[in-house]
Amino acid sequence: MINTHLVGASRTLERLRGLPDAVGSGLARTIVRLAIDLQRRVQLDKLAGQMLIDRTGGLRSSIDLRIDRSAASLRATVFTRSPYARAQEYGFSGTVNVRASLRQIREAFGRPITEKTISVRAYSRRMNLAERSFLRSALADMTPEIRDEVEAAVRQAVLR
Repeated sequence: MINTHLVGASRTLERLRGLPDAVGSGLARTIVRLAIDLQRRVQLDKLAGQMLIDRTGGLRSSIDLRIDRSAASLRATVFTRSPYARAQEYGFSGTVNVRASLRQIREAFGRPITEKTISVRAYSRRMNLAERSFLRSALADMTPEIRDEVEAAVRQAVLR
């Protein structure tokens, strides 16, 4: 009969039991940091001339980040609720109704005139807007970095 005795078995079992918590907390920190970086890249790269030229800052300031955490999962979402973001992200082809408005004019028939305010009637116009993805393309650009960072976080938690 052969008898064996494992030295440090209780310590090894304790470490294995704590592994899911260590991996989870390391992944949580990494995912939150990557989501913040993705939000920053969308705002500072994609919406500052790389994909779209930001005139008013409305779309840039509408880029938001939400972290949803439950016992079993962590989800980071970079999104916008801007009404025209979808048309920019996916493109748009269709008819748009334009409301009546007032307009300042300083030129007529190519010649300067005294500034006047005119009333513009409501009208419909056909639009064909090309796709200019700023959210999906930023995520695609970061995909290799996200993969590497998540793998590194898991590796670090397991090897500690």
